[in-house]
Amino acid sequence: MRPTCATLASLLFAAAAAAQGGTPSGWRLTWSDEFSGSSLDNSRWFAQNIAWPYNNEQQYYTPSAVTVSGGLLRITADRRFFGGRPYTSGRIESAGRFSQQYGRFEARIKLPRTQGLWPAFWLLPSPSGWPPEIDIMEMLGHEPTRVYFTNHWGTVDNLRSQTSSFAGPDFSEDFHVFAAEWYPDRIDFFVDGVRHATHRNSIPQMNMFIILNTAVGGFWPGYPDQTTIFPQHMLVDYVRVYQPTLANASFEEYGPNGTTPLFRWTGWGNRFIEIQRPRTHTRSAKLFGNFTGAPNTSGLWQQAPASPGQRWKAGAWWLNPANDFMRSTNTTDTRIEWINAAGSVISTLRVPSLNANSPRDIYIRSAVEGIAPPGTAFARLVLTFNQPGGSAAGAAFIDDAWLYSLPACPADFNNDGFVDFFDFDDFITCFEGRECPPERSSDFNDDGFSDFFDFDEFMSAFDQSCD
Repeated sequence: MRPTCATLASLLFAAAAAAQGGTPSGWRLTWSDEFSGSSLDNSRWFAQNIAWPYNNEQQYYTPSAVTVSGGLLRITADRRFFGGRPYTSGRIESAGRFSQQYGRFEARIKLPRTQGLWPAFWLLPSPSGWPPEIDIMEMLGHEPTRVYFTNHWGTVDNLRSQTSSFAGPDFSEDFHVFAAEWYPDRIDFFVDGVRHATHRNSIPQMNMFIILNTAVGGFWPGYPDQTTIFPQHMLVDYVRVYQPTLANASFEEYGPNGTTPLFRWTGWGNRFIEIQRPRTHTRSAKLFGNFTGAPNTSGLWQQAPASPGQRWKAGAWWLNPANDFMRSTNTTDTRIEWINAAGSVISTLRVPSLNANSPRDIYIRSAVEGIAPPGTAFARLVLTFNQPGGSAAGAAFIDDAWLYSLPACPADFNNDGFVDFFDFDDFITCFEGRECPPERSSDFNDDGFSDFFDFDEFMSAFDQSCD
């Protein structure tokens, strides 16, 4: 049933719970720790046991300051003389257990506060070395309403840095989700799903491992004083790491060396990077015909791991350029190919995208959706330009492609794992042309139009709640 005002309070509670779960649209989970046990998982982390020698920090990192219970990791900083230091605290690392190059690194954390505390969620190169360093979140205990995001590069003797910050709520009063989306050409920093900074200088290009810690004292945060309250606790609900389901979806990235157009895409035939009329950012892809009229099929593809029974959605925005428009019987299409473990195509879902009669210089959305059949190991997005023999040439531009698995219920419009009032509200907002969740549109039934039928089909799915 549709929610009523009487159920709004319970739905708000459900939304709060939803913040703890669900894979972000367009990403696939590669590693996580939900801290559901009774002790630190040594297959994922190790706890430091050291008097940390850098930054003039004053704590001794001891494994006893790291505990797990009730679904939370707890790092406790205390005024306790140990190992020649006046304070103890905890630091855990995934070095030697897990590292990854690029992706989304995310944690839900409640931070400690008061003078001299320095909690952080950050990345270092694997297996070792410094710099570079990515600080996804740092906070100074005397300033609990501001968090910092930093990318460090250079050398030990010539360190260079780019730092941004965000002033928000008191981060010691409740849990918040801190994340960085790291690409070959940039790092986007988020708090509670909102991007607050993008760094593009000297982006790291190697695997990096995860660190969670609370330092006590140091050159940057200063040192505990009479206002400092001990003990202080850094509470971590989860840490999750993702890779993009579809990499370089808007064709902006040129790879680690900056020299690879169509980076991460596999292609054949006539394909190129185009700087004219991108839909977003500065570039799009281009597929084009042979001016000789010889038969030609050109294309691009990318795939992601998939399982039988999963619902997948794929597509892209296509443009018929006025200065080199589609000619004669040339067409383009958008496809999902279901691939088995041996790399063979099991079956294909195809929708036509452009032809000679398509409007010019207007991006048109083309999407295909289906359920992976038995034997599926991969879902592959394929974008093709088809030129039969004897046809004139022409070209097609492509931008902002997508490939991702959908929730079991299509009425979960915001892809947060729940069907609730917020899905209804987000759909109405999208339907009215204001703002849509990532990779969603008001064309709910993917027929190329946003109309009453989309509203009717969404409400039908919403009323059933997909039970």
